[in-house]
Amino acid sequence: MRTSLPRSGQASWQMLVVILLTSGCLMMWSAAAAAFSDAEAEKALAEALEYATVQYWFEGEPHQGVAYLYGGQDTVSQYIAKLEQGAEPGVQAGIDASGLVINAYRAVYPELQLVSVVGSREVLVKDASSETLYSWNVRPLTVDELRPGDLLFFGTEGRGINGVALYAGRRGNLLEMVTASQSRGKVVLTTVRLGGDYWESSFVGAGRLIKR
Repeated sequence: MRTSLPRSGQASWQMLVVILLTSGCLMMWSAAAAAFSDAEAEKALAEALEYATVQYWFEGEPHQGVAYLYGGQDTVSQYIAKLEQGAEPGVQAGIDASGLVINAYRAVYPELQLVSVVGSREVLVKDASSETLYSWNVRPLTVDELRPGDLLFFGTEGRGINGVALYAGRRGNLLEMVTASQSRGKVVLTTVRLGGDYWESSFVGAGRLIKR
């Protein structure tokens, strides 16, 4: 004896199939999108380096590097302008790690849009967290495939992916990178050692940003 789903069950099952197929099509669309070229990625790195090298005075003291601010999205010029208007670095002006990546690439390609996921749908957005960048907006790369301007992602146990940096080069086992560092309170050019404690505990993956 053959049994059949109730009409409500059939409708639910059919809806699930549609959702899965739609989601699959959207993911295929993402995979088909072109990534930034080597030259464009290198230009983005040069833009990011300006955030690390900019020099300015605040309260009579010299400073270098745009301050870290969670959720901050200031460009270098916006940051300096805010300070001139009395904003406090890292409190009312600054940038975070994903904001640095997005600003650097948007300076190269102003039309840049990113993908996020709402329910089962992919949607285009103008801003994204480090986790969203990694999950939906990069072509995966191995460490040996990295070129200047590519992205390195880091995570903390229990907090998921919460850091991203622009790869700047390699010296033996040391990878140079530009990132908005919460621990150092500003954008820096720094290094991480392949196989070191931080690398082993925190490195998640690498990728090339997709151009949309």
